[in-house]
Amino acid sequence: MPVDQCICHEISFAEIKKIAEEKGYTSIEEIQIAGISSTHCKMCEPYIRAMLKTGKTSFIPGFHLK
Repeated sequence: MPVDQCICHEISFAEIKKIAEEKGYTSIEEIQIAGISSTHCKMCEPYIRAMLKTGKTSFIPGFHLK
């Protein structure tokens, strides 16, 4: 099963990407400050960082950006 959403905020990475593009957010910190994602358990943080860098919105569990 791919990792494609922030569970705590119940929002998909595709939706986060869309919001980030609309608002001009380029960092996880901007997304966190806006309260969009990755503010509770933060398990999605590495995936959102990868999303911002690669544009992908679905990942293999345990994926690590190199």
